[in-house]
Amino acid sequence: MKIFRSILCAGAMAAAAATAYAAAPAGFQSSDSTLENTYKWARDMAMSYVHDGSDPVGLWYEAALPGRESFCMRDVSHQTIGACLLGLDAHNANMLARIASNVSDSKDWCSYWEIERLNRPTPCDYGNDKEFWYNLPANFDVMRACYGVYEWTGDNLYLSSPVFVNFYDRTARDYADRWALTPDSLMQRRRFMNTPEPFDRKNGFHTCRGLPSYAENFSGITVAIDLVGALKSGYQAYRNMCELTGRRDEAEFAGRRAEAYDRIIENEWWDADNNRYNTYFTQDGEFHRGEGIPYLLLIRALDRPDRVEASVADVMSRPWNVENLSAFPVFLYRLGYDDVAYNILTSLPKGERNDYPEVSYGVIEGIFCGLMGIEPSASRDELATCYHGAPDSESVATDVPMLGGMVTVKHNGRTSTTLTNRTGRKLTWQASFITSDGRKVTRTLSIAPGKTKTAKSK
Repeated sequence: MKIFRSILCAGAMAAAAATAYAAAPAGFQSSDSTLENTYKWARDMAMSYVHDGSDPVGLWYEAALPGRESFCMRDVSHQTIGACLLGLDAHNANMLARIASNVSDSKDWCSYWEIERLNRPTPCDYGNDKEFWYNLPANFDVMRACYGVYEWTGDNLYLSSPVFVNFYDRTARDYADRWALTPDSLMQRRRFMNTPEPFDRKNGFHTCRGLPSYAENFSGITVAIDLVGALKSGYQAYRNMCELTGRRDEAEFAGRRAEAYDRIIENEWWDADNNRYNTYFTQDGEFHRGEGIPYLLLIRALDRPDRVEASVADVMSRPWNVENLSAFPVFLYRLGYDDVAYNILTSLPKGERNDYPEVSYGVIEGIFCGLMGIEPSASRDELATCYHGAPDSESVATDVPMLGGMVTVKHNGRTSTTLTNRTGRKLTWQASFITSDGRKVTRTLSIAPGKTKTAKSK
């Protein structure tokens, strides 16, 4: 796989991407035929959205409404790990670079919400730099996704490329200031900001230029919990990347910001009377309920176990659209709700709007990161595994692309796991097992490149 190195501009990234190719998708076999069929459906559906680099935008996969021939900042952020598992590292790098390179002062440090295959903003979301659609969590969601792809691939492009570093810095400083997203101004911000003159309330490109949520169907929102969660996780990612590159002052600044947003979530958004989080805050100074909690569970923005448990009960008490449901398998498996995760994972291929690209990419992530519990960390030279399948089942993930190479992980029920390391790195392997009484036990092993080892629960 050709990887981008020492690329100094988005144009160079696109040129490099045009000569790159996709690695083979990770393979999956299981004694559970339903899981195997779910994987095959998701792999084939996801790969049908992949484009070969012949379009002006370069290598890309669809991450927007079907038929729009575009990739959207929100959807890309939620499909990148699925794309890594499908061997689409070069596609991720090109698409994320296109997004990062298009932030500008004239757009108040927004990028383009959607970019189409012709390498221009998608017309249904963009008129000009003063009139366009934009959801404010997007910059921080993309920053979180970039860090996640770095941890999966080990590609230093995401840490050192000037295009990405400029995007992170502009987002953490200028974008947050321009849109009143700093901790001391967030809860006092106005509904409409940085509006065109004259402002036309009947023009969606005026009223939706800076929506404070991914939710688009609730009037009067000034702040939403998904925005606060995106801010927290985005600054955590920025802190981690600054630490890795020796930018100590910026890392400390980002860490303080992340802690401040965590306090806002826990102190201002938690509804103790109803044992749940509020999700919208409106211009009338009132909290309301709607979407947002599944996103916080997906990005790990909630830290208190009792409130995480309450939030899972909250999200399971109502129906959801596929944009939300596509994330349920990975976070439910991660949190130990294995039966519920399985039911949702295996039902998504048969559900309504299953052609939405995020669904198949979410199923891929749900299988490998959720069911199989595979999670690499380039910064720590570490790999975690934990099987969430049935105790009497066997599943194997073969040739999983990560860390500049591949691994194969075979779970023999919940009692033993075999790992083959072909990454070129010596890895610390955190092999976890779920016991019959629901506890998690972890064995720590070291595994050299080219070696195979087996860890056992006892």
